[in-house]
This record gives sequence, C-alpha cells and structure tokens, in this order.
Amino acid sequence: MTETNDPALAQAPAEGEEPLDPASPTAQDEAPMDQVEATARLNDNADLEAATSTSVAPEAEQAPGAEASAPPEAETRPEAETRPEAGTRPEAVAPPEAETRPEAETRPEAVAPPEAEAQPEAAPEEMPKVELAPAAIPFAAALEAKNPVEGKVIGWNKGGFHVLSEGVATFCPRSLMELGNRPKPPARYVNNTYAFHVLEIKEAGRRIVLTRRPAIRSERRRALDEIRARQESREPVSGKVTSVTDFGAFVDLGDGIGGLVHRTQISRTRSGEPGDLLKVGQSVEAVVTKIEKKKSKRSARISLSMKALEADPWKETAKKFTAGEKFKGKVVRHSEFGLFVELAPGLDGLVHTSQLPIGKQMSAPEFATGEEIEGWVVEVAPGRRRIALSLREVPANDPWRNLGEQYEEGAEVEGRVEQVSRFGIFVQLEPGLTGLLPMSAVTLPDGNQAQRAYPPGRQLKVVIESIDRKRRRLGLAPPGSQLVGTKADYKNYRKRQKKPAALNAMAAAFAKLQQPK
Repeated sequence: MTETNDPALAQAPAEGEEPLDPASPTAQDEAPMDQVEATARLNDNADLEAATSTSVAPEAEQAPGAEASAPPEAETRPEAETRPEAGTRPEAVAPPEAETRPEAETRPEAVAPPEAEAQPEAAPEEMPKVELAPAAIPFAAALEAKNPVEGKVIGWNKGGFHVLSEGVATFCPRSLMELGNRPKPPARYVNNTYAFHVLEIKEAGRRIVLTRRPAIRSERRRALDEIRARQESREPVSGKVTSVTDFGAFVDLGDGIGGLVHRTQISRTRSGEPGDLLKVGQSVEAVVTKIEKKKSKRSARISLSMKALEADPWKETAKKFTAGEKFKGKVVRHSEFGLFVELAPGLDGLVHTSQLPIGKQMSAPEFATGEEIEGWVVEVAPGRRRIALSLREVPANDPWRNLGEQYEEGAEVEGRVEQVSRFGIFVQLEPGLTGLLPMSAVTLPDGNQAQRAYPPGRQLKVVIESIDRKRRRLGLAPPGSQLVGTKADYKNYRKRQKKPAALNAMAAAFAKLQQPK
C-alpha cells in the first residue's frame, strides 16, 4: 500500500490527538501490532512493487495528483490502524489501497493460462478404450451384426438363467426368456439349447447379457409364413390339444403359435360336446380356414377345421335317400321352425313344424334331443345341402296331378284339422293335400277360441271353394255357404258359354252383316 511506505506518515498522529510516547504502556501494547502490520505491509508492498513495476509507474507519472492527495488520507490512517478493539482487518478498511491495489489486475498474469487448464478436460477423450476380454469378442461381433448365438441353459436363479454359449458363461434375465413376460417353470429350460441375441456387454466382457425375444419373434414369423402357405395349398397342419372348452378346443401348432377349432368344426358327427370328442394332449390334424391379424395384438388368430378332412356326406351319402321313402334318425337339436334329425354322420334333415304328426308339438317327450324317430323323406336337394323330412305319411304319387278327377270346386269333402293360425284353419284332405279354411268364414261361439273349437286332429266337413294348381293351393268354405253355391253356378255358366255353337253358313253371313262397319 503506497500510503504506508513512508515511516513518517505511518507514525504521524491524527489531528487533535497527542503523539504517543514510545515508553508509555499503551505504546508498548500497541507496538507489536504496529510492527507486525508494518512488516506485513512492507512485504506486501515489496511484492506489489516487484509485480507492478512495469504497470504502476506510468500511472504515477500520468496522475501526479494522486500523490498530492495521499498525505491527508495517510494522516487519518493510524487512527484506524491503532485500534485493535475494532477487530477489523487493516486490509479491509483501506479505501485508497483498494483503489490502487494492483493484485486484482496482476493476479491473472501469475495464474496459468486458460489453455493450460482446459488440457486436463480433453484428456479423457484421448484415453485409450478398454479392451474386451478375448472370450467376449465373438459376442461383440454378434451384437454389432445383430446375429443370433446358440446357448445351452445350465442353471437358473431368482433373476434369470445361466447360459453356456461359445464356452462362456452368460446370463439371460427371466423376463427376456419368453414373450409376454410369462416364462415357463425354470426347470423346463435346463439342458435345452436355444437361439439368443446379445443384449449388452458389461465390465469389459466379463459379463454378457442375452435375450431370447428377437429369436422368438423371428421363429414365429417364419412359422406363420409356413402356415399361410399351407392355408393356400389346403394342406393340413399338426398340433396338440392344449385345452377344451364349451365353444371348442385350442391346439398348439408349435413355435408358440396356437389355433382354435370351433365346436362346429371338430367333426361332422353331432354325437356330443367338444369334451366328448377331444382330450388334452391329443394329437390332431386340421385345415387352416382363416388367419386374422389384428393391429392391436401381437399374435394372429388362427381358425382351424378338423371336419374339413372328413369326407363330405352330401356328395355320396345323400344319394342314398329319395323322396317318398322312410327314414330313421336321431333328434340332434331343436329350432324355432322344426327338428333337426341326423340321418348319417354329418348329414342332417329337417322336420318342419307343419310336418309333425297332427296334434303333436315339438315339446313332446318323443321328440326330445337324442330320441330315435321315424318318418318319410319329402325332398332331397344335395346342391342346397337340404333334406326335408316329415312325420306324416307321404303319398306315393303326387295328388295334385289328378286333383280334378277326385276333387272339384263346389264338392263337399271331409278332412282333419292340422293346425289353427290367426288367419285360418288348415285342413288335410289326404296325405300331401291340405286346404285353408279362412277365419273370416268360421263362426265361433261367443268367448270361444278357434284353437279350442277346432283342435288338431278333429274331423271337419268343408266345401272346396277354389283350386289353384299352379301355386298348389286349395280354398275351403263351410258347408252350405251361399258364396260357394253362387260361385259354382257361375263357373258352370262359363263352361256352357265356352261350347261352340253350330251355325250354318247363312247364319254366319247374316251375323257378319250385322256387325258395325
């Protein structure tokens, strides 16, 4: 500090104060502090002068007024320096020193240049890479090329499996052993060899982590492509039944791919439930009917059919049945419109409700599922895969062919009530010949319903009102109906009008002259 370089200025008393006697106790107590301060300041000044000899001297020449103003500041300086009770360090209370202190300006010159400090930061980039263990080099190459490696599971722990690959002990986490994070029991993997992919290499090759997931996906894609090829060529696929439900059976096709055989596709025989036809672990063959790939799901849904490999009974067996012959079969199921009867394995016929015995309903015990019934074949249509059956006697010949010889309009006949509907009563005149008595022509007692008044099987006399051979319809009316008599008389009149009149040549010529020109 330039203010304290002069000893005379350092010892000069402030204005209004008496100079201290060096022999006084106060002077003796303060002398050591002043000497230490003076020594420290001299040392500091010596260092500063040495460090700033080239930078401070020009400033002193250019600013002579600084030295002229220094003495007043130096006169007030000892008061602050000789007060040890203030407890403040002299360096912190010297404003002129702080203004002229060159340390802050010259210290950067004494510090190492920034380039020297930045060199250690760049050093890690120049550090040589850690060399892999020789045994890990093949795994590093497989990781870079994304090639699979072969490994044998030799053990497991809570976290995963120990795999021996290329003579090196590696590790595969349990969650990476299968897709879906659902591995099988660990014991099922031991001593088995699988294809793995290298996931990462740690600790300079001393720890190698493997995964099976990419290899599994690749195997499934390849297996699914093969299944698609078999679907196009209609070649069967083989598998094992894994589970049986009410709606079908699940079959494992290998490589983690499964398919479903719906209960309607198990067999052409309707002999029971899926559990009666298939068992878990049973080897089966089936045809792939559909492969459905959904975007929201990873795996594809595969539909299988076992009955597609069985012979189609509609091509050969159906030829054994002809219309008018008797049949014998077993009731397999009910529907709203009739009964389905199994005539042969995979060959079903339908008994319509209108072909049930007169007075019988489908709820009758003799028509329960599994019961044997007998009847007649009405129609066989292999092209439409349809066989119509009847539990009523079927005539040997078609009664509609010679209908005019036996039945005429206006004739009174007797029949049996087949059934009652909301628009009329169906009356059977003979097997295969049924007419309709409109409900509007029926007179019912008050409060009595037609079903009660005309139960099925009741004998009933009716009059044939109309015959429509083209649509095979018979219109009936109650006996003694005026409408029937009037209509019959009118038809007889029309028949007489259609007979040609015997006219001679003169009468014909006269009739021609009478025609208007």
